[in-house]
Amino acid sequence: MPFSKVMYSPRFKRAAVYGNGQCNFRCRGCSYNLNLPTKASGPALLTVERVKEVLAGLDVERVHFLGGEPTLNPDLAEVARFAHEELGACTKIGHSNGSVLPPEHIDAISVSIKAFDEAIHREYTGVSNAPVLANFEAMYRRGMQVDASTVFIPGLVGLEEIERIARFIASLDPEIPYHITGYVPVPGAPWRAPTREEVEEAAEVARRYLAYVTFSALTLDDILHIRERDIRYRSVRVA
Repeated sequence: MPFSKVMYSPRFKRAAVYGNGQCNFRCRGCSYNLNLPTKASGPALLTVERVKEVLAGLDVERVHFLGGEPTLNPDLAEVARFAHEELGACTKIGHSNGSVLPPEHIDAISVSIKAFDEAIHREYTGVSNAPVLANFEAMYRRGMQVDASTVFIPGLVGLEEIERIARFIASLDPEIPYHITGYVPVPGAPWRAPTREEVEEAAEVARRYLAYVTFSALTLDDILHIRERDIRYRSVRVA
């Protein structure tokens, strides 16, 4: 399966390899529905060999995989192996729904746990969360550097769900980092955006169980201009 683009941040010596945006969840509030300029878009034209050639020409210490659900790409394994073994880079799946275990040569992964309750998860994503919870534990047991996040959605994924998720994560390790993101409304979805105070309250609930909890309550304008306002997101397209 080809890749769509490679972005590079000289400041952080980090490359981001994007897939074609394919995902096996049907999240009703997915940010891809906002049609953001940062999403993977256009035809996926980069072969494995081309991606490896581009990475080899960069001063890179980290290689992140993004774009839809990266673990669905059968070519992920080879690019991760190349980055890990031949470039000596740290490899990370920058965003995953956790439904598929990553291949070897992935050092770290950020998993979005949509909900702990099975019914809520099915309502929001269309699929069961049983593989997500099992895989999250398996990745942790494997020794991968894992962190988790959840989108806080008033009326769906509220304080009780945040507490359930935090307790689940803490049952593995209370020092696993956890980030709570305020929902940004997308067309066709019925939920409102939470206030910053509501997201902060959710973070306080999670901190009863976890040592490293952060949160964000971005607006659509914040997201559209995030590269201008946060140096972590500044990168250039190299392929």
